[in-house]
Amino acid sequence: MSSKFYLSRRGLSNLSKLREQLREEIQEATKEMGESVKRDNDLRENPEYMQLQSKISYELPNKISTISKILDFYILIEETDAIKNNTFDEVLPGMEVEMKSESGDIRIISILGYDEGNPAFGVVSYLAPVAKTLLHKSVGDDVTLPLNGKPIEYEIVRISKSHFLD
Repeated sequence: MSSKFYLSRRGLSNLSKLREQLREEIQEATKEMGESVKRDNDLRENPEYMQLQSKISYELPNKISTISKILDFYILIEETDAIKNNTFDEVLPGMEVEMKSESGDIRIISILGYDEGNPAFGVVSYLAPVAKTLLHKSVGDDVTLPLNGKPIEYEIVRISKSHFLD
């Protein structure tokens, strides 16, 4: 796992809420586990208890730990120098990249933070392969990106702040 994580304000809020939901889920599962013990005292023969035990002991704490590490080492995209200064010399998280194919087709991709991708809206996380291809490129650079399973060559024609940022 990386030592720094990019998040937008919205992504930060969503991740913080998710961590709280997972903590609440541990409490709920602990209560359910107690009820399961009341119903069936033989824990060796109680699959519900065993499943809840695994969820409480491993699954949820691991998710919380991962989110906590991200929240301990995040960089707020809106506070990066490039976004604050409207400097769009190269593609970085928080930017929208407009590209033109040889056939004249336009493709626009916004690069946001950790787990903030939504391909249906042209948004990818900076960790996605498409974003990694685009990062640190400049206007005029050529890139090859997949589209419907085929590699398409594009020229970067514009870099700007992503309209998905607050």
